[in-house]
Amino acid sequence: MDKKVLVIGAARSGVAVSQLLMNHGKHVILTDNRAEDLVLAEFPQIRAQMKALEDKGIETVFGRQIDPSVVAELEQIVMSPGVPLTIPVIVAAKEAGIPVIGEVELCYQLTKTPFIAITGTNGKTTTTTLTGEIFAASGRKTYTVGNIGDPISNYVDEAAPEDIFVSEISAFQLETIVDFRPRGAAILNLSPDHLDRYGKMENYVAAKARIFENQGEGDFLVLNADDAQVYALGQNAKCEKYYFSLDKKVAKGAYTMDGIIYINDGVNSLMVCPVAEVGIKGPHNIQNALAAAVLAYFSGVSIEVIAQTLRTFKGVEHRQEFVATVQGVDYINDSKGTNTNATITALNAMTKPVILIAGGYDKKESYDGLMDVAMDKVKRMILLGDTASDIEACAARKGYLNTVRVKDYEEAVRVAAGCAVPGDVVLLSPACASWDMFDNYEIRGQVFKDLVKRLGASDE
Repeated sequence: MDKKVLVIGAARSGVAVSQLLMNHGKHVILTDNRAEDLVLAEFPQIRAQMKALEDKGIETVFGRQIDPSVVAELEQIVMSPGVPLTIPVIVAAKEAGIPVIGEVELCYQLTKTPFIAITGTNGKTTTTTLTGEIFAASGRKTYTVGNIGDPISNYVDEAAPEDIFVSEISAFQLETIVDFRPRGAAILNLSPDHLDRYGKMENYVAAKARIFENQGEGDFLVLNADDAQVYALGQNAKCEKYYFSLDKKVAKGAYTMDGIIYINDGVNSLMVCPVAEVGIKGPHNIQNALAAAVLAYFSGVSIEVIAQTLRTFKGVEHRQEFVATVQGVDYINDSKGTNTNATITALNAMTKPVILIAGGYDKKESYDGLMDVAMDKVKRMILLGDTASDIEACAARKGYLNTVRVKDYEEAVRVAAGCAVPGDVVLLSPACASWDMFDNYEIRGQVFKDLVKRLGASDE
């Protein structure tokens, strides 16, 4: 009897992986502990793919964890990022010697197309999108994929060896690599995140560092020279290393000096463009632009193409995204702010008084650093979700009492609108993941945007 492949997790990547495996003649079991109708309600974009899989005879197990006895039928497990490695079927598979990998590893094994891989705590989506735009502008067929929201599996069978995958890679995805070896990789920054899963910072850093563990001659790694923890990782890399910095000239890589972005090729410093001309604003975004420039330049893209794309790229959805101005109040969607450092970055980018909407799934972070910034920047903090009480308690310890608790996003936006005055900004930047209330930050951000648009419609 032919062995089967178990795919765990039926969201976008799990369904795409199942389709890819079936296209390659595999018998697939797709499982998710949520009911199928709930999965399809959360991810309506996968309905057509799911129907096609069912028509092909895929085996499914929904609404419960699959029994570990299934491992006797398996040749491999492909798990979605975020699924704990401790669930019974994974434990049983490892004890039985059944390979457990993720989508990134599967796709790497099935393609000849090279990867540019980008990780870090914050800025991954912006940097990945910008890097993809630069490669595409150079005339190379580019697939901007991965944790950014578009599964790599959707394109493996069509991508050619001369094309490029520019992929955002999370720590969760890196946990299940085996041979994954990107041609170019970048680590943007590191700050506490996902400590509910990793327990301590060292484990989280080790997961991120796996992005370069298989790199060697002919590959390169891009590191943030302004982040001591990231910079130190370079000593373990066996490939060429390049750096980026806002603060100092680097021997090879990109840096800013006197308001100009330069790329140093190891011999000469080449002017790219003035910082003021970059389409995405704020020091954190200039760091993202520097990383993208290094990834592109040392992959053969010209300075001219890099400069033009830096000027025209305006950012990504859910990342400090302007939504609307209603009665003189700006509304900003930063739903991608899923940890405290991301929200601190967003607050520091604001130039107007802030009403902050925050709270969500508990990733076991400290909120002390966030409150230190919020006390100077935030007029009122509107809290909801699992972490609302913890953030409120931290605020009280710091002497910040201007908080209000709400039950849902409809109430949050209504309260924010009620206390805002012209010249204020209402910022959704939760400092937490979305999983207590939404399946992902995109849904959370879209709900916020829809509520703001409804405010604007009532204002007309």
